[in-house]
Amino acid sequence: MKELKRLRVKFVLSNMVMVTLVIGLAFLGVGYFTKNQIDRDNEKMLGMAVEAEHAGSFLEWEGIARMPYFIVVTDGNNQIIQVEDRYGMGPDTELVKYLAAQSLSAPEAVGTLENYQLRYLRIPVGSGYRIAYGDTSLGETYLQGMWKTLAVVGSIVWVALFLISCILSKWAVYPLSLSMRREKQFVADASHELKTPLTVIMANAQLLEDQDTNRTGDGKRWLTNIRQEAEEMKALVEEMLALARSEAERENIVLTECCFSDVVIESVLSFEAVFYQENKELRSDVEEGISLQGNEKQLKQLLKILLDNAEKYSPEGGRAVVQLKRVNGRKARLTVSNTGEAISREKQQEIFERFYRADLSRSDRKGYGLGLAIAKNIVELHRGKIRVKSSEGENRFIVELRCVKIGLRPAADSC
Repeated sequence: MKELKRLRVKFVLSNMVMVTLVIGLAFLGVGYFTKNQIDRDNEKMLGMAVEAEHAGSFLEWEGIARMPYFIVVTDGNNQIIQVEDRYGMGPDTELVKYLAAQSLSAPEAVGTLENYQLRYLRIPVGSGYRIAYGDTSLGETYLQGMWKTLAVVGSIVWVALFLISCILSKWAVYPLSLSMRREKQFVADASHELKTPLTVIMANAQLLEDQDTNRTGDGKRWLTNIRQEAEEMKALVEEMLALARSEAERENIVLTECCFSDVVIESVLSFEAVFYQENKELRSDVEEGISLQGNEKQLKQLLKILLDNAEKYSPEGGRAVVQLKRVNGRKARLTVSNTGEAISREKQQEIFERFYRADLSRSDRKGYGLGLAIAKNIVELHRGKIRVKSSEGENRFIVELRCVKIGLRPAADSC
């Protein structure tokens, strides 16, 4: 059932949006705090290094370098007077001069030289400064690896939770699915059981009318009312039964290749007399040779519903047009349009719902609001789409179905 599928999709989407936000925020938090911790550790090590009497006493432990640091000492004129390192760099080295100039001109005492992946800490010593530089490439490499790991783990967790959500969605909507099946089964059973007593009531009322043709007054009027109401109720029961059957046949219906052009032409011909009697015009423009995989009986019912709707809601002297054409060589587009009162945009969204009638204020009943719901079920049964458009005093019901490609049909087989 399409409603349950939509409900499951919404359930899974809402879960995955929530999961994505939680995972994203959690991983961003981990990355943010990890980066801050690395920066604080680097700054702490720089502070210890810059305050040591000599870089070697801090940078090395048992002959092993603890971290790649070096220290530059400047005088009051910002001239380098000493370099403490284990790499052999002297005060006259151009790179050392450039790095010292960059860190001395910076307003902050602590900062990062991005182009060289160096973090510096500057403290005043006498009239000059003592500046410690530390290599941040190791921390950045660690952060990059961490982000990759988080991305992989997050993707795996996301996929796992998506699969779990899909399974849980089926479990969550199962009670509703069971309830809807029971409801539809009840409608089908009740409609089927009501047909027999209604037929008996109509037959008895007709017999009474035929046996007493001279009956006049209230008795005749009551019999007429009984027969008319029974006929209307029978029509409602038949529509409910047709809707229940169309929904029940979704999974079991057999689709075979049929000529949709012939179905449309036959349906138009059968309604010409109806339109003529009501002083209305019916035109058609049907492209020949359009075939599709479908159920001919259901397609005829679709045309009957759309043409009956066009006849009912077009004014006296109005016009209805049926058009069938191939679109892009892959789709068949059926358009049934009629003149009449425009359908508002709000009603266009609801017109295919069960028991919905566009104008409840009318005193004359032109149906029970099931016809278009049945039409929608038939179209969806054929994996198509149906929509309504209204403009310039004309309402158009548009049906799009996938048709059989011309190249795939035998040359001798024609509609």
